[in-house]
Amino acid sequence: MIQEEFIEKELVGVLPARDAELLKTRMEKHGIEIMAITNNASCKSGCTPSKEVWAHPNDVQTIHTLMLRQRMEALADLGADVRLLNEVFDPSQPRATCPACGSKFETSLGSCSDCGLNFSL
Repeated sequence: MIQEEFIEKELVGVLPARDAELLKTRMEKHGIEIMAITNNASCKSGCTPSKEVWAHPNDVQTIHTLMLRQRMEALADLGADVRLLNEVFDPSQPRATCPACGSKFETSLGSCSDCGLNFSL
């Protein structure tokens, strides 16, 4: 039997308990109500304490957008160039852009000539 409080809610994901509570607090600041509940059925043996995150289906995309924005801000605060996140090393191409430092290098080298990030198998 579905509890009444879950009607009109969608499972967003399972997070470590502390992260779920932090997400709940952040979303409240944006006027979004989520539920962070403990469900032992979603935890396997040896599992870190976790909580399921439930939200109204109309809020799920906003939650994902806000989480992505926060992740990008955190990466920028660490000095990471978020524009490089989608760079892929493709050995079939003659040149690549290093996702770590942004340098262009010949893929035949197998590693970035500036920072040394290795792409060899």
